[in-house]
Amino acid sequence: MKPTTSSFFSTAWTIAWKDLQIEKHTRQIMSVMVMFSLVTVVMFNFALETNLDAARNVATGLLWATILLAGTLGLNRTMAVERENQAMDTLLMAPINRNAIYAGKVLSTTIFTLALELILVLLFIVFFNKPLWRPPVLLILFLGTIGYVAAGVLIASMSIQTRARDVLLPVLLLPLSLPLVLPAAMATAAYMFPQQPLFAEVQTPIMLIMLYDALMLTAGFTTYHYIVES
Repeated sequence: MKPTTSSFFSTAWTIAWKDLQIEKHTRQIMSVMVMFSLVTVVMFNFALETNLDAARNVATGLLWATILLAGTLGLNRTMAVERENQAMDTLLMAPINRNAIYAGKVLSTTIFTLALELILVLLFIVFFNKPLWRPPVLLILFLGTIGYVAAGVLIASMSIQTRARDVLLPVLLLPLSLPLVLPAAMATAAYMFPQQPLFAEVQTPIMLIMLYDALMLTAGFTTYHYIVES
């Protein structure tokens, strides 16, 4: 019997809810991501304290770099929980759509990453005095998160089956994320000035972010079945 759309979304949400409940009780993922981000922001703030203008100029790049590195730690920890408790093996034995597993993992990881980004926005406003609260900036962060997580879950599911999984994930994911991070940082930087840019001025990087999102999600839904079954 072919799974219906409603059953697909129900399964995806159940998997995401399972991840959220595990994190609620263990707090292993968010604590690692937040602690790493906090140490990184404070360290760079003190390192660039003598040159505040330089600190503000590199703030947007530092923001995205922190998101990537902290997000990689979160992805590693998310997949480690699945491996330690054989949860992934149990999911694969269940008669459910494999793409629903991918959608659920993307959804839960996106929620974790967005929660981290809210904390980072507050930290960067305090330490670097940047107007990251502006709605276009938050939208860029949201769009960038989707593509990054879509690629991250795919690579993490692939690397979890190897012995060098802890090293392989950042080695594969960080270069793959560059086509996303570069336009995202450019678009974010454009909104850091008092004079707001016209949409035409940021249209190209935003379109590149959306194209990256579409490509990663398509690749994920197309290949995830083969990755987890291999």
